[in-house]
Amino acid sequence: MKIGNTIINPTKIICIGTNYMDHINETKLPVPKEPVLFPKTLNSLIGDGEKIIYPNWLYNDRKNNRIDYEVELAFIIKDKCKYVSLEDAYNHILGYTVFNDITARKMQINDIFSKLPWFRSKSFDSFAPIGPRVVKDNEIGDPHNLEIELKLNGEIKQSSNTKHLLFKIPELIEYISRFFTLESGDIIATGTPSGIGPIKPGDLIEAYIEKIGVLRNTVVLEER
Repeated sequence: MKIGNTIINPTKIICIGTNYMDHINETKLPVPKEPVLFPKTLNSLIGDGEKIIYPNWLYNDRKNNRIDYEVELAFIIKDKCKYVSLEDAYNHILGYTVFNDITARKMQINDIFSKLPWFRSKSFDSFAPIGPRVVKDNEIGDPHNLEIELKLNGEIKQSSNTKHLLFKIPELIEYISRFFTLESGDIIATGTPSGIGPIKPGDLIEAYIEKIGVLRNTVVLEER
């Protein structure tokens, strides 16, 4: 996959749930004692300017279904690594980008209360827009002091700063790399702030992070 001028070949997408306190409050989920991990499958990846596909069958049953946006800071793993220490974490980061964790919200909520994994609601085709470019460490500076924002049809819906992340990036790499090997190109999305909300066909979503830029995608109804 090409993100701006950077080509990556991820083996996995790892997302962090409930990693901003204001988002925890709005979802009424418990405060995690350790990072909450869930995957998104590679078929969900799309780039800047590509279309988010709203599944036809979900749209036809909107009383029982809803699809949401979630702007997030993501980082790309530079090299194969495992058991990474806090002190060494930044040495394994290729760069940073914007990620939109599109979610079938009611499906996710039903799964949570049924004690099922957060999987199917996160991994539909096109549910992981990423871009518009990968920014290296020397351009980013402190990744924990970046303005983060999402606009829906020009209206600001999410607005925060990455300083509010509960689990910081070195903690995330140390924690995740205990369980499995991280490979070059793997994507780790760090969680979303409050302000999540529904999307519909025809919407324009603009996800912004300071020093990275704007990830733009429109929503289209699936053709069947």
